Amino acid sequence: MKGLQHTRLDKAFTLIELMVVMTILVLLAFVAVPQYRTQVAKTKFRSAIRDIVAVLRYARVKALTTGRPVLVQLDRQERTIGVLVPADRLLRQRQPFLFGSPEREELTDEEWWVLFGERLEILDPADYSEDPSPSGRRRLLSEGVEIEWLRDSVSGEELNLIAFYPDGTASGAQIALASLVGRALVIVSPLTGTVSTADFLDQRAEVRR
Repeated sequence: MKGLQHTRLDKAFTLIELMVVMTILVLLAFVAVPQYRTQVAKTKFRSAIRDIVAVLRYARVKALTTGRPVLVQLDRQERTIGVLVPADRLLRQRQPFLFGSPEREELTDEEWWVLFGERLEILDPADYSEDPSPSGRRRLLSEGVEIEWLRDSVSGEELNLIAFYPDGTASGAQIALASLVGRALVIVSPLTGTVSTADFLDQRAEVRR
């Protein structure tokens, strides 16, 4: 009986052993929780960058395929981004068409030149409406991601709109994003309308297309 009791005592945990185990678990939690939060913040930051790049590239393709200037609107306070398309084009798209395919709008050479000549400073956002498609509709950036500034890539002036034109060019802009885990730059080329990203490293931008 005494031997059995002695064996049970050997298999049991002492109070000191339990305290040691609990201390180790607490220390692991202090190390793991911040790393987990940092990883989540990095994931949200990368997701926000991908969303902005996707919206900008969609707007560029939209302008090329429709033959009309397309705007991208960024709201720093609301932390949103969305595509604006000409309101008259939306009205035409909602009209019924025959044989399952919409009739292509024919433009004269003079009208094409007018469209190609449109630039951001003369485009009126009041003539535009929000794009209803999933790729262009207004969306909220990931939590913890802020738009530091949106500037014209040539003049450096503050903007809230970026224009993409039917000839493949754009108004040109740089968008600075920031979060607790870093900063990034989204660049829209005025000559080609292409979109690229860059990291802020030692005050130098490492561009990735």
